[in-house]
Amino acid sequence: MSEKKGFASWFLGKKKGAEEAPAEEPGVERLGSPLAGTVIAIEQVSDKVFADKILGDGVAVVPAEGKVYAPADGTVESLLESHHAVCLLTPGGAELLVHVGKDTVSLNGKHFAAHVKEGDKVKRGQLLLSFEREALLAEGFDLTTPVVVSNGDEFAMEKAQGGEVRPGDTIITLTKRD
Repeated sequence: MSEKKGFASWFLGKKKGAEEAPAEEPGVERLGSPLAGTVIAIEQVSDKVFADKILGDGVAVVPAEGKVYAPADGTVESLLESHHAVCLLTPGGAELLVHVGKDTVSLNGKHFAAHVKEGDKVKRGQLLLSFEREALLAEGFDLTTPVVVSNGDEFAMEKAQGGEVRPGDTIITLTKRD
């Protein structure tokens, strides 16, 4: 049986590190921020494909540094050759897409490096991608990074409302629909 904690117990308890996922309830997945930066609503993303939720619902992070970490445990389902985007499948069945920037696919991998490959099992907080943030900004790229759940209709979704985040801070909570 799980023990319920009150707010004070939770607040005064041990703080989790970026690599350590919060304790999960059955059917609930908490997705950590894959980047350090500022969370914004998906509707604020300048890329209409993401803003209109064509690829799924979620949030976006304006990155403060050039490292992308796994938002949850899972399997790398797809890694684009340009290394600007990665898709993960979580143990709870969520299909996640983390897409660095707008039109960055046009660079064909310039300024990007992958630290995983398709089929890899990853842990929350594991480094997935890195990118040369300053070089990309100097070339005029918008680096706002959407984090979307492409099969979001299978989940109730609670999203962070904005503000500064560190890698691993919860930005989306998913509850599996019956």
